Amino acid sequence: MKILRAIVLFVMGFIWIAGCSSTLLNELYRTELVPDDYRYGDLYRLSNLAAFKDPKVKCPPYPAGPRQGTKKIALYIIGDSFTEEQRIGQADFAVDKYQFTHWATQLHLNLDTTYTNIIILESVERKVREHFISPINNVIPDTATYINQPEDTRLVSQLDRLFSSAPTEDRLSTILFQFDPMLKIKEWKSWINLHFFDRTDPKVTVSGNGENLIYYETSDSTLITSSFNPVSRSEVDSLVKVINFDKKYLESLGFDQVWFSIIPNKASILMPDYGTYNHLIERISAHPNLVVDQIAVYEDFKKPGKSPYLKGDSHWSCAGQYVWLEKVNRKINKTTTVL
Repeated sequence: MKILRAIVLFVMGFIWIAGCSSTLLNELYRTELVPDDYRYGDLYRLSNLAAFKDPKVKCPPYPAGPRQGTKKIALYIIGDSFTEEQRIGQADFAVDKYQFTHWATQLHLNLDTTYTNIIILESVERKVREHFISPINNVIPDTATYINQPEDTRLVSQLDRLFSSAPTEDRLSTILFQFDPMLKIKEWKSWINLHFFDRTDPKVTVSGNGENLIYYETSDSTLITSSFNPVSRSEVDSLVKVINFDKKYLESLGFDQVWFSIIPNKASILMPDYGTYNHLIERISAHPNLVVDQIAVYEDFKKPGKSPYLKGDSHWSCAGQYVWLEKVNRKINKTTTVL
């Protein structure tokens, strides 16, 4: 019995420590001792609705093909989760050098002027009002190019992050309840809640016909992230002013081309009648004062055909991703031809 108690104590202690440490949990992911809780989509992870169980598939690199022109191209992207490393990389572009930087990190920059340097400011629609409320501040001229993750090194902050209830509960849920047998039980519970009580996880919204699932931040009209939150004309003017300012600032750092791109919310394309759509993308794109070149996919995503979004995830499908990549590569080739 002593040995059994010791084993139970050790296992429970290990689970508790892993629940408090994202580093340890990531190591468990890497060794596959704990399954990837996003393997069926971020929206399925929240809802556990079997109809939206969408196994993760790695999109093959986009066939960018040969580039026109002879001068070397360096492409930089300041972006969010749509363009992060696990979805998009250098192989998807007809370029010689590539650097992705998340909006939450800092790009220390030393441009090589022997290249044509292009930068894309990419933002999902729900983050536009956050990213362009003020001028860009995460691109810093330096003697070398590298990514820096800003950290609050204060002990109090580190302890607060370590024992904060929400992320700790989330990690413990991953360790204990993300194995397939447990997911099946959670699917039964979610099905009963939806069909008998018309209730789902508060962080997701199911369309009236039951065919689409979206993230609550894009459906809740009280949030500025929502496709249905009103946007005043003066705010659109302000957003355009900041986008134009960012262009001038980045050009002052040596960039030859500055482009920006808004990836539509899933709600804006698949559930535009859920509320009164604010048409934020169209209003920015058509603004008479906008002077920044765009990679625009809103109209393309509305066309019938393969869905540009994953069924159980808030991000784009391979089809939607390729639409964007095709436009970027076409613009790169057009730029190098002119140069």
